[in-house]
Amino acid sequence: MTLKELLTQVGFDELLPHLKKREPKHLDNMYAFREAYDILQSMKPDTEFKGEIHVEWSGGVFECEEKWIRVGPMHDSSWEEDLAKEIVIADDVHLSPAELAMHCLWEITYWGFSPAERQETWQRKFGSKVLNNKYEVALDKLEESIWRHQIPRRLRSKGKDGRRYVKWTNTRDFFNNRMNRSKRKREYRQDKRKEYLRKMAARENLVRKLSAEGSSFRRNEVEFLLHVQYGRQYDYRSVTSNIENRLDYIFESMTRYQQLDLSRYNSAVIFLQFPLGKPVDELSLNSFKQGIREWLGYTDIYFGSVGVETEAPDVNVTLLLSRRMEK
Repeated sequence: MTLKELLTQVGFDELLPHLKKREPKHLDNMYAFREAYDILQSMKPDTEFKGEIHVEWSGGVFECEEKWIRVGPMHDSSWEEDLAKEIVIADDVHLSPAELAMHCLWEITYWGFSPAERQETWQRKFGSKVLNNKYEVALDKLEESIWRHQIPRRLRSKGKDGRRYVKWTNTRDFFNNRMNRSKRKREYRQDKRKEYLRKMAARENLVRKLSAEGSSFRRNEVEFLLHVQYGRQYDYRSVTSNIENRLDYIFESMTRYQQLDLSRYNSAVIFLQFPLGKPVDELSLNSFKQGIREWLGYTDIYFGSVGVETEAPDVNVTLLLSRRMEK
């Protein structure tokens, strides 16, 4: 049986209870697995590709860890190739089709919940570094300074892409790197500074995205996001062939496939990106907005949108939940 044949037999709602059991701390993220599952359902496997997915036990007493199901390889191929792979199950592994489908779905989404998202992750981790704002520039300068002045020259190296690397000649030295009090304090300050710069870089990029050319938002309308106490971001896509049902699909992701403690926040920004060639009709948009207002129950809600040039019919929605300081 191939992965495609397995997923054809099992519906997402069948594997969802097993997924929740595996990811109990990420129940706010179940909708992303649903989107990935629906993308896989609509894909055609690469029938010319030959490969296998092995399902077996790993860990245990000899490996000093709790036993767990290993599924792979699924990181060395495209999703179309993974769908064509034959599933080979070890004799001592006994899983229901829903459990097996859950393990395969979890593994294939390791780097991202869509082929495009996986490509973005690889580019971010292994591609050339691009600095988009002043916070990213400041962070890069700080990391360069730490690398240049706190790492011995013999252990430093740079790749062709300009990325900095540290070579460790002794693993024990890496884990038992003893420091005096002043060095520990310096490292603590540097870690806090890096944490701050990463947070502000992400927020600045978000503000720029929301207020980009063509958006209904202006920068001064969303600049408050740079200074919120805390918040969360969720990104949805309408994985459906029914053009008229795109916003209904996303609303169902929010309300049925996501568990959120909405009382932690008091403000929300909802930003829609739709294809200019296939815009959202006014009736669907108004219904979506009304549903969002009733679901969140906040008085502080901002809606914005932008049309983008793309052949894909999907609508993308970003939900930003935050707690704004009381005036």
